[in-house]
Amino acid sequence: MADEAMSLFERLNAPFPYSEYQYDSFGDRCYISGQSVTERLNEVLGVGFWKYQGLYETEKIVQEPNGKNPRVKIYVEFSFYNSELKEWITFIDVGSEQIKPGMNEGDATKSALTDAMKKCASRIGVGSDLYKGMITWDKQRQMIVVPDHYQRYYQEKGWVPKSTDSIPQLSTDKNPATNRKKTELTQKLKNKPSSLQSQIQNIWKQLAGNLEGLDEWYQKKQQERVTDQQMLSILQKKLHERNSAASA
Repeated sequence: MADEAMSLFERLNAPFPYSEYQYDSFGDRCYISGQSVTERLNEVLGVGFWKYQGLYETEKIVQEPNGKNPRVKIYVEFSFYNSELKEWITFIDVGSEQIKPGMNEGDATKSALTDAMKKCASRIGVGSDLYKGMITWDKQRQMIVVPDHYQRYYQEKGWVPKSTDSIPQLSTDKNPATNRKKTELTQKLKNKPSSLQSQIQNIWKQLAGNLEGLDEWYQKKQQERVTDQQMLSILQKKLHERNSAASA
């Protein structure tokens, strides 16, 4: 799959490195960042050969019917230069972003603009496989799953080991600390932990003083096929041993 033998669409839709595929646990979808899309457009089309601008007169605040926080919606005009036709091709798409707690309207508008830009880029091929649902999240293994035919491309790029068995588990964020905080926040926002999970959290906090590290430990035990009840027993035993040692 040499780059020079690939069509423009194929180069725009070429696989991204594993670390650039992320998982949004709130929206239950896989995605790539606006920065990843920008880099792909610069790489394939060239810096200065594509552009976008927000059509601010179209911006509006939409109140969600389910009582959630309002959402900013705005249209974006996207253009790229077609070297064969020697002219600019332009089209428009809409982006949106929910105004989350602690976020002001300006920040939400910026995110909505990026969302619209990404949608426009997908229309010319960037992340087309992603929008087709070919990149998925394996909940049981807690990792991103890409199509099998990506492996040859990854090997040619030297991005992953040859054996698919040795592909590392993906985090949902490039920064482990940010990823941990997001996972904890997801659990808090969902606010529906089972009774066992609540007990696990409580005992972990007694042992560690906070919940730091719990998500990684919990996911690891899940991969080892350890049930919530078994995890609770493990932590209860550790707490008992610590209390016994302290009172000895």
